[in-house]
Amino acid sequence: MEFNLLLKSLHKHIELSKEEEEFFVSLVSYKKITKKEKLLISGGICLSKFFVVKGCIRKYYINTEGKERVFEFGIENQWILDMQSFWKETSSIYTIEAIENTEVFELKRSDIDKLLIKVPKFERYFRLLGNEMLYKKERRIKQSLSCSAKERYNDFLSDYPKIELRLSQRQIASYLGVSPEFLSSLRNKNETTKP
Repeated sequence: MEFNLLLKSLHKHIELSKEEEEFFVSLVSYKKITKKEKLLISGGICLSKFFVVKGCIRKYYINTEGKERVFEFGIENQWILDMQSFWKETSSIYTIEAIENTEVFELKRSDIDKLLIKVPKFERYFRLLGNEMLYKKERRIKQSLSCSAKERYNDFLSDYPKIELRLSQRQIASYLGVSPEFLSSLRNKNETTKP
């Protein structure tokens, strides 16, 4: 099994000895998930976090009008989970689903405690990871409340470079909070304004 991508991600934040790496690797499991397979279903408790090795995942919820709203995408070299459900062990409003055939590493909540006891420096890693996720969440909320659809679209292109070709127009529109038709006109305007 190829752990290089995951270990490289860890080493951006913490240095690990060979033994610490081996212990961490012993706690994660590799999974292949097929398109439309769900890692979490709304109403369930998020018991694992998932590191995307290859593929694409979406985290979405159903709003009060009964429409799907994509909250975030998980692509290569990113973790995805419902942070509140994971840490507080409460039911989730989100569903986490593969958009395409995807490969992930899974780290279970129950194994994180073992990891933190044996390798305390992971406390720093998870704190930094949590800070990054909190920043993204706050930025996402700010975008939803105060940015125009065009600004949200441009931020989406910046946040998820090259992902646009992997997603349906409906999925991108759901993320932006616009109709697919509006997104189409937004894209056309973007194309005509390019130098």
